[in-house]
Amino acid sequence: MAAGLKRGNFQSSIAEHRTDKDVRPTHLSGEAVHYLYPLVDGDGEARAHLEVLKAAARSVTHLGWGIDMVAADADVISEEDAAKLPGHRWRVVPAGGVPLRVPKVGTLDDLIRKHENFLGRLPEGGGFKPVPPLSCFDTVQYYSDTAPGCVAPARPFAAFSLLTPDAEQTAAFDKLTGTRDVAGLIRHLLDSEYERFDFDADTRGTYVNGHNADGTPVRGAAADRRLMFLPLPTINHALGRVEAIRRLLVVGPAGDTARIEDLGRRLCGEVLEHIGTPRALLTVLPKSDWVLRQYTDESDVWSTVTPAVFPGHHKGDLDEGDRLARLMFAHAGLPDPAELWWRPVGFRAGVELANRYTRPDNMNGSIYHLRVRFPRKVRGPLAVGAGRYCGFGLLAVDS
Repeated sequence: MAAGLKRGNFQSSIAEHRTDKDVRPTHLSGEAVHYLYPLVDGDGEARAHLEVLKAAARSVTHLGWGIDMVAADADVISEEDAAKLPGHRWRVVPAGGVPLRVPKVGTLDDLIRKHENFLGRLPEGGGFKPVPPLSCFDTVQYYSDTAPGCVAPARPFAAFSLLTPDAEQTAAFDKLTGTRDVAGLIRHLLDSEYERFDFDADTRGTYVNGHNADGTPVRGAAADRRLMFLPLPTINHALGRVEAIRRLLVVGPAGDTARIEDLGRRLCGEVLEHIGTPRALLTVLPKSDWVLRQYTDESDVWSTVTPAVFPGHHKGDLDEGDRLARLMFAHAGLPDPAELWWRPVGFRAGVELANRYTRPDNMNGSIYHLRVRFPRKVRGPLAVGAGRYCGFGLLAVDS
């Protein structure tokens, strides 16, 4: 309005000069939005309060500006029924994704305060009292592997070259046994010297070894809050073939960048030993290294350099095999593949038959090489399957 008056426009009404408010309408696909809360200790307690929860949900009648009518309900459903719900599935991630506001202790009081300020924004004596914005809330990152444009959470990593203990030359580990051996050596170092790397006993169990306090394996969402030890077979630039292991990645959970950077500094110069015998010296590997970039760049097509251990046996049933193969990508938090191939023979020169690789004793599922095309580009490092924390199911950029 001020700009119009400055130009000498005194005839038009005030309404013509009001600034439009920004409106961001959202179209929801389907008939419903589902909020899923896992019941860690079973559904007994939830069912005991189910009628109260239903009444609270059914009291919600409007959204947005109050002109959008809704109907809400609550119930306890099985994991199988939850998995069948249509639409994009959003989950909380430490980094990446879409930042959204969520309530915390004090948010309700702040909303009541804001509502009272809104009602009193035009006092009887005249004038206008601006309504302060909401200030008591948390911000949480949400990610969906099917929603277009959603940024996948990146995993931070520390990269190392493997040298002989005397640092005279590059150390080379056999393709067939080296994945198990090198991953075991670095885990043993961090496990046995955990205090020196600033880990406490609980972190040693979960972050390094993937075990709960009672020794059982960490499963579910908590399983992703652990380190991945990925020995990297060399990809010969000139010949395009996979060769011996000469590099190592220590990969952390998304959001642990500072911690992984610190761990990378502490590990530089350390010696990997087997029963007191030095096997390799760790030195910093530049992130510009061509071989490293084959594992950490962005692409929509990837294939394995070490075979993936399926979460079970398909027993000759191809449909079941395809289901298990896709399940590995879901477990790793990756998009459902647009195309997926799996077979005992590798998809790149130099890799061996899948069943020839020596794997840890506790990994006994079906084992295959993979080639995958994602619906959009994904950034590495990527590893899938039951052995993804120790170098099996390791993927590299394919053409």
